[in-house]
Amino acid sequence: MIITEDNEVDIFVASKIGSFKHIKYHTDHSKNSKKNIENLVDIKTLEKNEGITRLEWGNPEQTEILIGRKNQQIQVYDTVRGFTKSYSADFAPGEVVGLGRCQRKLLAAVSSGVVRIWSKKTEDIVQVGKVDRMRMCADDSTVFGTGGEENDLKIWRIGEAAPTFVAKNLAHDWLQLRRPVWVSDLVFLRGEGGRLAAVCSRHGYVRLYDTRAQRRPVVSVDFENMAATCITNSFDERQVLVGFGRGQLHQVDLRGGKPDKGYKGAAGAIADIAVVSGTRLIVSVSLDRQLRVHSHASKELLYHQYLTSKLSCVLVQTESCTPLSRADAELKEEAEDAVKVEAEDPDELDQLFDGMETVGEKPKKMKLKPQLEEVPVKRNKPSSEGSTSLQEVDTEDTEDAIKKLLRSTEKLKKKRDQKKREKKAKSVFHNA
Repeated sequence: MIITEDNEVDIFVASKIGSFKHIKYHTDHSKNSKKNIENLVDIKTLEKNEGITRLEWGNPEQTEILIGRKNQQIQVYDTVRGFTKSYSADFAPGEVVGLGRCQRKLLAAVSSGVVRIWSKKTEDIVQVGKVDRMRMCADDSTVFGTGGEENDLKIWRIGEAAPTFVAKNLAHDWLQLRRPVWVSDLVFLRGEGGRLAAVCSRHGYVRLYDTRAQRRPVVSVDFENMAATCITNSFDERQVLVGFGRGQLHQVDLRGGKPDKGYKGAAGAIADIAVVSGTRLIVSVSLDRQLRVHSHASKELLYHQYLTSKLSCVLVQTESCTPLSRADAELKEEAEDAVKVEAEDPDELDQLFDGMETVGEKPKKMKLKPQLEEVPVKRNKPSSEGSTSLQEVDTEDTEDAIKKLLRSTEKLKKKRDQKKREKKAKSVFHNA
């Protein structure tokens, strides 16, 4: 795909150690460099339990970002003023799995299955069951959906205690076994007012639900031995982008009920996906610590950047623009700090490799020059009869060696014969 004009795209990326970065991507590839990356959080102040689990826009103008962390802290980041507010989601155990805004109300969901909807004057608590993901509807901010392990899709409306839609599982398979359910992510299709919702699963399926038609999915696409991790709307109608645990990124056409395109390049599980509607670009982050930008039409990998930490969320700013604010010297210092924090909070593989012995080059030994050693010469004692020749001495030594060898072989032979006799005496057949 050839792009003549240079368009700037602002990308916000979060990681599992709690770092929060702003990246200025240029469609003119010659302008992309590490100078276009800045850290928005002081790396030195981060702790182990401050990993970011969710990023969501807080307003339609895309100037406010809602940040959810593992320690149940919810922060509000303004793209111009920086961090402005902070809340605590300690109303139930579990990490933050969903955030959103409805007018002046803030919504937060934790993995134990509780959604809190509160403002300065009111507060509501909704029990939704164990959830892996809660997402708001972009067309109607009063509608949100939930889903998790053995907790199928439910669609709720703010102000109502019961869900407006509860999905029903498919019929049993040909062995009459129940099909397992695990909703890992969900999305409301654009322009449908919350009527159509698509989900992806750790069990390798993508399903489309129509709340007006039936409770069971109207379209189901299966991916064998592929666990889906995230899903988002694509550019065309009734199409979604799905990321998988082995690094695959596919576009699924829900009209035909089959995969449409595949985007290569990732080596780790796809953690999150975002799209740039103007230039039709696909932005994805994965656990291999890389940010990637693909062209939608040609499937070409246009840009990839290593960001030193395992990435968990990504947002693309399309409604406004945010300028870079940090200097080059500060960027170098923050990059070094990020490496230090990653080393202080290693994962299981890092701990395994740290425990291994390092294999390096052994120090070279100094070669000493060979020195001639004086070999002591045996001097034969003079015999009483006179001096003996060297030939006579050699013949005597060889005869002694032959005698010793014969004696040792005779002893071995006697021992073997004795062992045979003992075995023969003990054997049952011989005694019989």
